[in-house]
Amino acid sequence: MIIRCTTILCFLTLLIGCDEQKPPSRDQIPVLRQRLFDLGQAIAARSAPALDSMMSVDILDYGLSSDSLLRFIYGPQFDNPFMSLGDYRILYNDNIAVIECYAMDTSGQAGQPVKLLFKSEDDIWLLTKFESFNPDSTGSQ
Repeated sequence: MIIRCTTILCFLTLLIGCDEQKPPSRDQIPVLRQRLFDLGQAIAARSAPALDSMMSVDILDYGLSSDSLLRFIYGPQFDNPFMSLGDYRILYNDNIAVIECYAMDTSGQAGQPVKLLFKSEDDIWLLTKFESFNPDSTGSQ
């Protein structure tokens, strides 16, 4: 009887605990996809002003900027081919999103892996950090 009561109490605790933590809204998936597309378009256009408008001021805390993002994608000599950001995986909650993707070259081949960190500020997803990632360690392709 004591074991049965303990089991029921554990089950009720789990149910109550799960009710407090709702999953983030799936409505954000198309918003984040569009943000990734827009970011890729701004990179392809090499438009620092467009990139700046998509970045949080917090990006400066990492010593990053629109210019460093363009160098990151195109290389120090600006000779890496780039067409878009693709082959992505989105992980997010209500405030933070991480998108792991690849800088796709002009032939559509996946090149450099790119991890993008976005933060929701006033219901707008702004780029806060970018870096390379090891695809083998994350389970991504």
